[in-house]
Amino acid sequence: MNHLKLNKSDYYVIVPFATVLILTIILMVLIQLNYFDAHKIQSKDQIISVVATSTRSPDSSIQIGSYIDNIYNLSIDNKTFDANGWVWVTWSEKAEEFFQSRKLTPDKWLNFANQIDNWDFKLEQFHDDPIKLKNGHYRQGFKFSGHFYINDISFYKFPFETLKIPVIFELTDLNEIKTDKSIHDLYLEPDQLASGIGNYIDLTGYNTIAFNVFSKTHVYGSSFGSTIMETKPISTSQVIFQTTYKQSVNSGLLSQFLPLTIVMLLVLLSPTLSSSLWDVRLGVPPTALLTLIFLQQGYREKLPDIAYITFIDSVYNCCYFAILITFILFLWGSNKINLAPESEKALLIDKIDLIDKRFQLFIPTIMIAIIVLTWIKINYFHP
Repeated sequence: MNHLKLNKSDYYVIVPFATVLILTIILMVLIQLNYFDAHKIQSKDQIISVVATSTRSPDSSIQIGSYIDNIYNLSIDNKTFDANGWVWVTWSEKAEEFFQSRKLTPDKWLNFANQIDNWDFKLEQFHDDPIKLKNGHYRQGFKFSGHFYINDISFYKFPFETLKIPVIFELTDLNEIKTDKSIHDLYLEPDQLASGIGNYIDLTGYNTIAFNVFSKTHVYGSSFGSTIMETKPISTSQVIFQTTYKQSVNSGLLSQFLPLTIVMLLVLLSPTLSSSLWDVRLGVPPTALLTLIFLQQGYREKLPDIAYITFIDSVYNCCYFAILITFILFLWGSNKINLAPESEKALLIDKIDLIDKRFQLFIPTIMIAIIVLTWIKINYFHP
């Protein structure tokens, strides 16, 4: 079968369309790279992972454990949640001497680093005074309930995102008292075995998949005007008790991707219709486009206002391009048939149908490749 020849009028359509398509693709790549967004100011604070070492003195260790009984009132928009549970600390006799010299009680030097809204925060201690253990160490515990902040929350993988909810403890004492030893010379050591989560930890819409404890060092980007620190940034020990949640993959596939897949199958199967049915074919892409816009608005209502593109956004953008190209193909084919002499229409229809079959193989392949590369990119830069 002879190839379909393009005439001058065809180039008047193809060249502008190809130009717009290339520019649109370049624009989308720049958007993916956040080229047009203002650069985010970087905090001077640093959170550094602590490597276990045997060089630390046991007298400088403060063991801390936490049992988080309940997490609730999660607000994705405000990046906040409520939690209650227990926390306990055990420290050496030398550390107790330091605390006594500074007149510091555990509720003063133990800081809930991501706690907010002091008006509804409750902290009830187990004992009126810390109890002394047989080995000479001291121990105190608290029942806590409060409002907390999630600093690191990411929807890049939506609807398959992972939500990490932390309760963070730090050593804190910013009083300017000249001593040979600072509370920042002490360090928190997590009680891994006794720490955990309770029965009321689950969140609606998420599966609870992990509970982890991390030792960190928080290096503040300021000395808080302290003359003792000699303008050096304050560095303090930090322990994070983190509960990890993940959206159900089955739920994401059925609620978000199944409707999208069905609509796109209708679009990609529409070239199977003979090009002689041009009036029917031209109605498919606009209908699919409106349906996709409606579906996208549906899942967007579940997300806060975010300044980046999620995985499903990228999938929808890819589908929009496929619908646009399909519509242009149908427009071009219908115009060719309409302008062709009656004696050539039958042969022309066969040639256009052959192009449509090649299109049905090419476009899905390109779409799958783009979606896979997008997922790999998101997992590489936002693991």
